[in-house]
Amino acid sequence: MESEMKKQSILYTIIIAIYFIIAKLFFFISFVGRENIPEGKPLILMANHQSFLDPLTLGICARDRQIHFMGKKELFKNKIIAWFLTRLHAFPVDRGNIDMSAIRTALNVIKSGETLGIFPEGTRSKTGYMGPLLGGASLLALKSGCDILPVYIDGRYRIFHPLRVIVGKPIEMQDLRAGRMNKETCDILTHRMEGAFAHLSGGKALPPANPQEKHA
Repeated sequence: MESEMKKQSILYTIIIAIYFIIAKLFFFISFVGRENIPEGKPLILMANHQSFLDPLTLGICARDRQIHFMGKKELFKNKIIAWFLTRLHAFPVDRGNIDMSAIRTALNVIKSGETLGIFPEGTRSKTGYMGPLLGGASLLALKSGCDILPVYIDGRYRIFHPLRVIVGKPIEMQDLRAGRMNKETCDILTHRMEGAFAHLSGGKALPPANPQEKHA
């Protein structure tokens, strides 16, 4: 596989370095389970999504890698923003559909030995809980053939309030990849992803069964 060093971006390195200082000073950011991130192999980091800062947070969590992200296609309509995002290893995705073009691009990232970051909810959560996980994330995970690590970002990006990033162990998929890939296997994997996030968050990622519990 091609070395990730061939895909290094100076702009990415600078922005991640600046954000690391900001996150340490203002968010008191800390990491748990970073040793679960393997060295020298392609990888998918899969995280909950609540802020536009989440990609940067994943970036400083895996500082020895440069992570490629999907971004909603609307962001790429502006040529200046598209230029900037492309140099930060972002590529467009149609969030309203299972975007096969974006999935192919993502798979090419993996085949090149690089790192992919995805947010399986598809959009930012405004409730503090994770939303439903999209089927496209499971399809991509199954097709990738690489390890999938769940990452839970615990905190709300409030100044001088601690932000904790918890990296889990790879999600088990060997049995699913050995069989036929269909909606059933994708659904099984989606449930495993939900379980992984529930475990990493201590249950905080899941919405309460009784909506009134949110305000209790």
